[in-house]
Amino acid sequence: MPDNIIKILNVKINALAKAEILERIKNLLLSESFEQCQLVTTNPEFIISAQKDEEFKNIINNSWLSVADGYGIRLAAKYNSEIQKLRNLEIKGNNPIIMSSSRKRGSRGILCGLFFGLKIAWWGILKKDEKLDIIKETITGTDLIPEIAGIMNYELGIMNKKVFLLGGYGDVPRLAAEKLQSIYSVGAIHGLSPQDRVYISNNTPLQIKYAPFEVNNIIEKINLFQPAVLFVALNHPRAQKWINENLQKMPSVKLAIGVGGAFDYISGKIKRAPKNWQGSFEWLYRLFYQPKRWKRIWQASIVFPWGVFRRVIYKN
Repeated sequence: MPDNIIKILNVKINALAKAEILERIKNLLLSESFEQCQLVTTNPEFIISAQKDEEFKNIINNSWLSVADGYGIRLAAKYNSEIQKLRNLEIKGNNPIIMSSSRKRGSRGILCGLFFGLKIAWWGILKKDEKLDIIKETITGTDLIPEIAGIMNYELGIMNKKVFLLGGYGDVPRLAAEKLQSIYSVGAIHGLSPQDRVYISNNTPLQIKYAPFEVNNIIEKINLFQPAVLFVALNHPRAQKWINENLQKMPSVKLAIGVGGAFDYISGKIKRAPKNWQGSFEWLYRLFYQPKRWKRIWQASIVFPWGVFRRVIYKN
């Protein structure tokens, strides 16, 4: 199957639909091979961070899959596509607007870039999803966790696989595990304490274990449990770097994903934006309910679009 790779500010994105990504995950978990994979849910903040962190950029670009986590990624992909179409026309002999070098480029190129940017931003405001056809949907860690749990609960051949939830604060990972249990009816919870671990089992298909990241000898605990899937709830780039450094030390793990604050949303500790807010206005909802995130929202909603625009206009 084609990987449909595009680049945004030299960072890889696999422009795949959620259904295809889930199919690949299912095939990976069903496979008898010893392949170990890291999936990255790449959002605008990741791309901005990767401009200054070469190690992080290489981890994303060498990952098994890098999926679009954020509406801004979809907008940027469409913007780059529209500008590339214009470049292709210029190569065929039309008047140069974007193609000229940065020193010679006049106001026409800037205005052209602004026009396309505003047009695509307007599509985003109106939720014209059919226009954003380069990447058809966003895929967040919060979306992936229950989807993967569903696959592992119902798919024959994967039902005996296990999941490990690593990280989170306080009782959040326990609450996230309980929520997954309630959705997929996976039986009772047997726990030692929120500070140590909770193990969901009862001879049921889906088995989940969580542990705070600070637990000593965490890799040893993961290996004793032998999960097939590992979700790591740490901020970027810490989660992705930790997975990249340690994945080979956990031979049972076939798929590892850094999921940031996903446990907070799954546990219900923090409310996610309503469906009609998700996408182009989710940043506004988060700013209202989580004002402490303003720096991250600034990176995603201002710094990232400016970086994409600047790369297009001043690219030689």
